[in-house]
Amino acid sequence: MELLENHIYSTKEMQEFFKISKDNWKKKKDNLLLHLSNYYLYDVHYNEKDRRKIDYHIIQKIKDYEPPQGKKERQNVIYSKKILEVIEIDNLQTPKNVSRIIKNDKEIVALRHKDGTIYEYTRVNMQAMFGKKVLEGGSKGIITEKIWCKADFETNIYVPLTPEQIQYLYDSFHSFKDESNPDELSIYADYENGLITHEEMTEAISENGLFCFLNAKDKFKAKYNYFPIKVPVYVLSAF
Repeated sequence: MELLENHIYSTKEMQEFFKISKDNWKKKKDNLLLHLSNYYLYDVHYNEKDRRKIDYHIIQKIKDYEPPQGKKERQNVIYSKKILEVIEIDNLQTPKNVSRIIKNDKEIVALRHKDGTIYEYTRVNMQAMFGKKVLEGGSKGIITEKIWCKADFETNIYVPLTPEQIQYLYDSFHSFKDESNPDELSIYADYENGLITHEEMTEAISENGLFCFLNAKDKFKAKYNYFPIKVPVYVLSAF
């Protein structure tokens, strides 16, 4: 339903426009009409035939009407805005770091969210805005690549690793991977012999690879005194 200029609408028709029941109209009428004033110029007056009833005269349309947002939608709008502000300054980010940056912003503080809630809202919104995978894309842009970095927690920025550091991480991983090859061969053999299912084989190989990765990270930290982290590069799309 659309409200037309120079038309008079009954209270019942206004309830239909707002898609609200008679009981809820009594509770929310003032807020709904205040919201309506952003989209239409209108007058309120008594019905000429029955002065117990109120009519609404739409004088002029200002812009296309948008329904009031729910609490969670309003909060997501705030988070999206703050995320964009961070990305525009430094697009080498993670949701965890963005949540650390925005948590002291006055609009975020006003929401009275705990740190875990701030992170979850940030993570979900960034996923919707940019996607999770490289070049997957979202409503606001894409992740163009992911870079191995060092986290500087004092300044909340990520510093890219040098080529030598990246090579050391890769070499460490492959050294552990080579050491674990006999175990992987045994897993493949057990699957071929019907001793384990395909799902069990995949799970075992995955766990083995994760074990090698965690060992490589520990070895990297022992050498450089910090853990490496792979950080997305977020790029805003020009829509």
